[in-house]
Formats: sequence, C-alpha cells, structure tokens
Amino acid sequence: MSLVKRTIGVAASVAVAFATFVAPAQAAPAGCDGDMKLIFQGGLTGSAAQTGIGEYNGFKLAVLQYNEKRGSGPKVEPGFIDTQADPSQTPPLALATVNDACVIGVVGGMYSGETRAALPIYLKGGLPLISPSATNETLPAVGGDVFHRVVANDGVQGPALAKLAGNQPNAKVFIVDDQSTYGKDLATIVKKTLAKNKQVGSDSVATGTTNFSSVVAKVRKAGANTVFFGGYYPEASKFVKQLRDNAATKNVKFIAGDGVLDNEYIKLAKKNAEGTSMTAPYIPMERADKKLTAIYKKEYGVAPAVYTLEAYNAAGFFLAAVKAGNDTRAEILNYINTNSYKGVGQTLKFDAQGEPATKVMNEFIVKSGKIEYVGAIK
Repeated sequence: MSLVKRTIGVAASVAVAFATFVAPAQAAPAGCDGDMKLIFQGGLTGSAAQTGIGEYNGFKLAVLQYNEKRGSGPKVEPGFIDTQADPSQTPPLALATVNDACVIGVVGGMYSGETRAALPIYLKGGLPLISPSATNETLPAVGGDVFHRVVANDGVQGPALAKLAGNQPNAKVFIVDDQSTYGKDLATIVKKTLAKNKQVGSDSVATGTTNFSSVVAKVRKAGANTVFFGGYYPEASKFVKQLRDNAATKNVKFIAGDGVLDNEYIKLAKKNAEGTSMTAPYIPMERADKKLTAIYKKEYGVAPAVYTLEAYNAAGFFLAAVKAGNDTRAEILNYINTNSYKGVGQTLKFDAQGEPATKVMNEFIVKSGKIEYVGAIK
C-alpha cells in the first residue's frame, strides 16, 4: 500500500476533530492519550490550493518516511488544518490545534496573513511553528519564541525584486500591490529600494480583484515598460492577461514575487504568462535531490511544487527533535531553537528571531509555458 493511501484516514479524522473542538486556549493542555501529531497549516482548498497541496504533500511525505523507519520510536500522525489561506478563517483552527494536547508542532502557515493570524494563539500555547513559505518581515515580532521560517523574508526578496525590475532596459516601473499582508509590504520594500528615477507610478487593488482596467489605464498613462505586482497568482493571472489585451501595455515586462511562482499561474494566465520573471527564496526539489523527487512523483503522481522541499525539511526538523527523545512542546521548541538540522539541499538553523541562518533568493522565468530556474540573485 502506498504512503499516500495510509495517511488519508488520519488527516481526515484530525481535521474533523479540530473543526468541533472549541475549548479556550491554555498554555498546558491536558496530557496526550495517543500518538503525537504534527500539523500542516495552509490552504488545501480555495484559490490558493495548488500551493498548499504541494506543501502539504512534502510535509506528509517526511512524516510518513519517518514512521516507516522509526523502529521502536514514537509514532507521529500527520494532520492538517485547511485555512484556505484566509486570515479570517485561521484563528479558530489555530485555537483547536493548540488545545489538542497531542499536537507537538505546526508546519506552516503557508501565507503571511494566515500565519500572522495564528501566531498569537500558538505563542500563548507554547506551540512551535516552522513556516515553509511565509515571508512578511514583521512575523517574528508577532510569534516571539515559537516562530521560525525556512525561507528568507521580504527584507531580502524586496531588494532582489527591485534589482530585477531596475535592471530592465530603460526601466520605467509601475508598482502594484493587492493590499494583503504579503503583497502590500513587499511592494513597499520595492518602492523604498528601487531608484526613484526608475519609478513612474503605483496603485493598489483589493485582494480578489478581477477587473484591472483602471490599473492598466494608469500603467499606459505613466508610460511604464515594467510592472511589478505584489500579490498572489489568482489575481496576477487576470492582471497580466488584461495588460496583454491592451495594445499600449501588451509588451510590458511583468515581474512578481513568490506569491505568483506556481504552475497554476501559467494554467490560469495561459500564453499571457510567458516571459514573467519571479523571485523566490525556495530551492526546487528537482535541483536538490533527484532520488527524493522520484519518490515524490511516484507517491503523488505529480512533480513537486514551489516550497514542497521547504515543507519537507521543516517537518524533518520536528521529527529529528522527536527522534532525539523530545516529546513535549517545550522540549521540542528548545531543540529547534538550539540545534541545526541537515535537510535535503539545505541545513536549517534559526537565529534568535526565528530567521534562517542561510538565506536563498533565486530568479525564475516562464519560458515555453514552463517555470524555469534562472539563478541566484545576489
């Protein structure tokens, strides 16, 4: 039986239990009377599901491989909370997670907004968290000692994007954000970093916007030849299509951060995605370990997605703590805070703010309908 089939019942039962548990948060829940649980937090349904499923599969594979090889060691159940990447839906799910005494840690959140919404609850419950992909700079201040992330934050990604935009021939950059925790702050960093004489305008839209005609008109009027979009792929796919449909803006260079770096962007935008440049603090699993990639493809029937490897490694750090004999939240948190973990393609070690000691920032481009790795941005 495949690893995938053996975990479906566990994930479903954990999700149902969380949905019905509403006790108030407490720092020390009653003792666990079953197996330890490691939980993934992210969007498994909704518009951002493709990214969430890719991360969850990487997380789940790590846990299942651990259980296959654990011998007499403690079993760890992989579970999830489906936030739909929506901050407004996250707090009750995070609360239920904290109040399950068997939960030893969280891999997530996936996006910055949902992560910010959950962090005060996890902090109060002393529940350690390692995010594979939340990049907002301010998260350590919200999550305190329990917060960690695998990836470089937007303080690294923003300047990289400004460099990418500013290096376009005769750069005239128009900056747009989607007002999300991630998109707005990333656009702010780009504005602060990019030379003023290369900026020709900016605008904001609401998350969920489908009609970008007014923004396209502003891009045209400003004479921009480059557009930076701070936001996610559902909106980016609509925005870039409407830019391409307008004769005056059809040739602008479209640049975005890791919120757009997903194959679903190409699926939604189709030919309009061609030539889009993106940055991300992520390492493609295919580049890091071909053997692991083959195992992943066999189990899930698809190629690894953006941040699949980061979720795999985040889970691995928790599992290393369990393997070392730690079985309480406090012990596991201390282990994560004081040790390093040699993952696949990267070694995880966190500073006092929960930031990674080693920071990666890469450039990608959509070419011939596929996302291709370009190289590191330094």
